[in-house]
Amino acid sequence: MLNLIPLPYKSEDKYGEFIINSSTSVYADHELAKAAEAFVSLVEKVCGYRIHTVLSKKAAVKFLYDRVQPEEGYRIECTTEQLNVYASGYTGAFYAVMSLRQLFCMDVPEKPTVLTMHAVSITDKPRFGWRGVMLDESRHFFGAEVVKRLLDAMAMYKLNVFHWHLTDNEGWRVEIKKYPRLTQVGAQRRGTQTLAWGKPNIINWVPYGGFYTQEQIKDIVAYAKARNIMIVPEIDMPAHFAAAVAAYPHLSCGGKQIEPSVRHGDNADIIACAGKETTYKFIYDVLDELCELFPAPYFHIGGDEANKKEWKKCPDCQKTITEKELKDEEALQGYFNNKIALYLKRKGKTLIGWNEILTTDNLERGVVAQYWTSYRDKNVIRHAADARKFIISKHQYFYFDMPYAKVRLWDTYSFEPEDIALSEENSLGVEGPLWTEWVPDEARLQFQLFPRIEALSEVAWSPKEARDYDGFRKRLRKRLVALDRLKINYAPENIWDKRGLAANKINHAFVRRNAHIEYERAMRHRRRAKNQ
Repeated sequence: MLNLIPLPYKSEDKYGEFIINSSTSVYADHELAKAAEAFVSLVEKVCGYRIHTVLSKKAAVKFLYDRVQPEEGYRIECTTEQLNVYASGYTGAFYAVMSLRQLFCMDVPEKPTVLTMHAVSITDKPRFGWRGVMLDESRHFFGAEVVKRLLDAMAMYKLNVFHWHLTDNEGWRVEIKKYPRLTQVGAQRRGTQTLAWGKPNIINWVPYGGFYTQEQIKDIVAYAKARNIMIVPEIDMPAHFAAAVAAYPHLSCGGKQIEPSVRHGDNADIIACAGKETTYKFIYDVLDELCELFPAPYFHIGGDEANKKEWKKCPDCQKTITEKELKDEEALQGYFNNKIALYLKRKGKTLIGWNEILTTDNLERGVVAQYWTSYRDKNVIRHAADARKFIISKHQYFYFDMPYAKVRLWDTYSFEPEDIALSEENSLGVEGPLWTEWVPDEARLQFQLFPRIEALSEVAWSPKEARDYDGFRKRLRKRLVALDRLKINYAPENIWDKRGLAANKINHAFVRRNAHIEYERAMRHRRRAKNQ
């Protein structure tokens, strides 16, 4: 069995082993030199010595340009004497290095003097082009080093999109130089809700804040690019907009005087005024600055959970509905989205929104929808029939803030687009969102994400016919040693797939009391094991 996650497109075991030691040499065609250097650096980090880069093709390890390989694809031919990597560019060659990292068991606790892998032939390419993880930093702010560690982990598993939810009611997390109050006011809140939806008055009254400067954003974007990861920012609008309105009240209908939300669900009625040109001027100015920071061809504007009762009362919104001959407030959101979409299009970017943006028929054809709602959305089916593209993040498969008893590892691993009446042709790919209302620190973040992102990576990368959950679990058990070495606080195996009464108890406690039974039990068990 090939011990590799995600499982490759095609592989064939061969006889014998290939060994790397201090005398091993590496050759690279110039197109793949950066990837070869990444491999050399990995070996040095693990073994403590640097293998030699040579100009001769007689080297034991060769990175060879092969223009027939897909952009994200690669081929590995490994015998007892030779290790050859074939790729058409850095992207495919980098993914080959990530596979070699696992095949050579580089993530081990000790410092080996040699590295060994079984001889094998691998031909590999991804199933989906969009293989993403979303991190919400509005509810809780983690900082650059945590984000970089997450990007490192994503790269290991060939995940290539980091969707960065940077604004919401609870905080605005990115510097906008033209509007300094967004971080002076919008990034700060007086406290944080610490108990569940049913107990809204349990507040930790400790001031909370944080944001990224534009220089930090540039650094993180470059860090991600070196790992083949595209960062797609999300500035949530027109709803989930309270942090912006707290800083600049004129952006709302009626100039509401509010503060960033302390309780999750507060300010649910706050919405950007879609009838005032000053709102669009603000948004365009924000987009101007952010499009300079994020080179990705996509920009996410949220668009979900927009309560339109303020629009119904707002003279400016009603005037726009009349003048533009719009049917109703749903059509007004379509009008709002289209204005943003066209502005982004002029900047070479495609708008993405959550699937609630599909409630109207007047939406630009190129707009991409991210399908998250747990119910089967008839608007998704309708738009899919009209060839609209989707990113799949269905709640019951990919919402990684949920307890494992609610979204089991099996649920994530077993997903197929046809389960939700979509085809592969409609799907750009899959993404696992991590909302952080109840994720206050990196330890909890890692617990919620690992090993779910391993399952996500295999859904996103591996061919459907190659996937087998029992085989995946066997390979995953061997990867846990690597996660231990990397000091990743993963969820233990005994909670991955709970069912029945035990699962019901966990879920009930989470929904009613925000009691994180499975996390608390796992951490107690881990502490006891360390002390023994």
